[in-house]
Amino acid sequence: MNRCVIVSAGIINDYAFIKSLLKKDDFFIFCDGGLRHADFLGVKPDVMTGDFDSVSDEDYKRWSSQCRVISLPREKDDTDTLAAVRFALSEGFDDFLLTGAMGFRFDHAFANIGVLLYLDDLHKNALLADDYSLMEIAGKNPVYIEENYSFFSVLTVDGNAGGVCIKNAKYPLENAVLKSSFQIGVSNEVLPGKTASVSAGQGRVLVVKVR
Repeated sequence: MNRCVIVSAGIINDYAFIKSLLKKDDFFIFCDGGLRHADFLGVKPDVMTGDFDSVSDEDYKRWSSQCRVISLPREKDDTDTLAAVRFALSEGFDDFLLTGAMGFRFDHAFANIGVLLYLDDLHKNALLADDYSLMEIAGKNPVYIEENYSFFSVLTVDGNAGGVCIKNAKYPLENAVLKSSFQIGVSNEVLPGKTASVSAGQGRVLVVKVR
């Protein structure tokens, strides 16, 4: 199937960058207040979902007449973003791009990192993009970082990780243990002319590629 792009209600300022990541055949789900990003991204929602407590009446009326609407209760266990992911999974999607998922509230931003972990649990491809970076989960399957990225960080967001290897980087690691209480993997650099890689033999890490 095509890729599912989920646009949440967080901050997007660099619309040109996010637009550069989009593909012609992407399927778009906009979460609640994320609808305000639609025109700036130059795309139309295929689905809009949420409890619609943060969307303007104007945006709701406009887009609800043009796409499928999935209304959610305000009191629920899932965030609007996670609910959108669950819907996309039920539709058979295996490849995801999340955006508008950072900014404003740290709690929501952190929860959206959890969404990356959730998709990794299900062996789905998932990338989270904000104005400054691309984020992916690395485990036994490595994540690669091209030299055009200014920096990259390797963070423990799922407990301690073992057997961590960082190759072709200014600060390499081989079979290391990374602890959540000591984020040693912040601000690494790809060696000139190389492609860096990050993997973990036990556990998982978040790789943040900084533009």
